[in-house]
Amino acid sequence: MSKVAYLGPEGTFSGILARQRFGKKSELLSCPTIDAVFDAVLSGASPMGLVPVENSSGGTVPDTIDLFIRHAGSIFIHEELSLNIRIALLGRKGSKVKTVYSHFTQIKHHGDWLKSRHPGATLVPVQSTAIASELASSNANSAALASPGAAEIYHLDVLEFPSGADEINVTNFFTISKKPILKVSANRTAFVAALKNRCGSLHRFLGPFSRQKVSLTRIVSRPVPGQPQTYVFYIEVEGSSNDPEVARSIELASGQAHSLTHLGSFPLGRRFRS
Repeated sequence: MSKVAYLGPEGTFSGILARQRFGKKSELLSCPTIDAVFDAVLSGASPMGLVPVENSSGGTVPDTIDLFIRHAGSIFIHEELSLNIRIALLGRKGSKVKTVYSHFTQIKHHGDWLKSRHPGATLVPVQSTAIASELASSNANSAALASPGAAEIYHLDVLEFPSGADEINVTNFFTISKKPILKVSANRTAFVAALKNRCGSLHRFLGPFSRQKVSLTRIVSRPVPGQPQTYVFYIEVEGSSNDPEVARSIELASGQAHSLTHLGSFPLGRRFRS
């Protein structure tokens, strides 16, 4: 039986997806932070990890991108999965909601609804919706925006569903490992590029992809600590590194970069429902 590390505790969307994707074939290892998921994989405590990378309403998950940049060359992406997110306000029936906990993406996505329905409540972002549920369970006047399934785990009631809760809200995840894998069905390639700190460097770097007609699917800039106005880029392109156009684009772009480190070619996997 293999082991898969995920962002816990029990009841997070990461845990829901891990259970659906890997089922009874794997032992699930709950980790307190995304950093801890990477550490579990890098240390060998878990051969595989599952981390969130982007939410359709909240945007890119900065912690995940920063960790890919920090560990580029030591960690690789195996597949991208997606999960349709369903959210409810969990608390205790009959109690006035004074504090609402949730992951920052959910607070951002449902911010207007919270201000309308609970205008006096303090909104507190935490590391996961499961931690939010755990905190809400400890105080009668607290609530959590979390998966409806977390209500039973943390002995809470489903108070209501936010307006717009039926809108499509998707979170994308990566499975990660210390070893690269190139599947026949791979249709995305990711890498980290540190560009030369000079005018037009990003334009020159991206030029080869345009000329080879290779589409960029994600590009995220992150600052380099201790080096003001210097950035490293996380980049994904359509296609496999075995595709001639992709390989040629990366080869030409490398000449415009201070460094370029591959994170792997991988397939887009299934979409699951929470």
